[in-house]
Amino acid sequence: MDARKKIELLLTVGAAAANWEVLGQALREAECEEDVDIEHAIGRLKLTRVPKRDIDRQYEAMVRARARLLLRWDDEYPAALAPVPMPPPALFVRGRLPERDACAVAIVGTRKPTVAGVGFARALGRTLAWLGIAVVSGMARGIDTAAHEGALRAGGLTVAVLGTGVDVVYPPENKSLMDQILESGGVVSEQLCGRDVHPGAFPRRNRIISGMCDAVVVVEGGIKSGALITAKWALEQGREVGAVPGFPGSFRSEGPNHLLKNGAFVVTEAADIVGNVKRIAERVSIDVRNASADAGALFALDGDAARVHEMLATPATIDDVVLAAGLSIERAHSLLAMLEIEGHVRRDAGGYYARSNAEKRG
Repeated sequence: MDARKKIELLLTVGAAAANWEVLGQALREAECEEDVDIEHAIGRLKLTRVPKRDIDRQYEAMVRARARLLLRWDDEYPAALAPVPMPPPALFVRGRLPERDACAVAIVGTRKPTVAGVGFARALGRTLAWLGIAVVSGMARGIDTAAHEGALRAGGLTVAVLGTGVDVVYPPENKSLMDQILESGGVVSEQLCGRDVHPGAFPRRNRIISGMCDAVVVVEGGIKSGALITAKWALEQGREVGAVPGFPGSFRSEGPNHLLKNGAFVVTEAADIVGNVKRIAERVSIDVRNASADAGALFALDGDAARVHEMLATPATIDDVVLAAGLSIERAHSLLAMLEIEGHVRRDAGGYYARSNAEKRG
């Protein structure tokens, strides 16, 4: 079925259907025919024909975005997503999706993370990508952004699932990130091209994030956060759920700690995911416990981080770093925390920092 026909079917049935579940049923009835007749496909629904100009407008927006429309029975539609409860009847896609039998992990969390949370999400995304596992997230601020960045830094495949149209960048500051994702990975949405932000779309898009993956990992997030909604969808879809333990009393740790108390597996490194997700374990053939260090050694640091890392060939305190690198105490603390989380530096009991491969302070 060509693109215009798909859009006509999607818009016409969508205008008549009371909800996405009815739309999905109507589209499923249509999949028996290659050149479907719309009136026959939607049968029992009361049809109001969508104006041709609306079809043309959506088609033109899709062409401008270099997007394509996948209906549920198309071969490229994500194989893991098709059988879950309430699958999207249609997806707009830009870029490349993982192969149908590829492993994928969702990394999600709060839009207001800690420095340590950002560092962990970035390192985890990088290691998973290094292992050949696709990293899926929502391109939101915070943990989602860090997960995508980590995968990109490893040269791996990452997919952003949006709550807007695939041609709408949200948040706006992630325009560069979306461009980078599209160079090697993909951007996906069930929303029409041009659809701007509307709150109800984001909780629903989370079922796509979890449905495309073998497991969902929650790094940080509140008990009522979108990350917890994604975890809930994952459990309903029969996916594994992991969580990063956090300090009791921190609102960012409420969500992960709640999941852990209710049966989620602990995630402190990529090996925890491999060890708890059978399908991934069957496909990862390298020593995953050394993968994080191996991956980290391949990627050069830049900017202030590179200068701090360079000076730590000799062990130094945070005050030494502030003086030598000309940084504020807050900036030095942030960089050292990030470098420590990513495994580039270590800190001894006396408060001295050094490169991970530097000699210990005598």
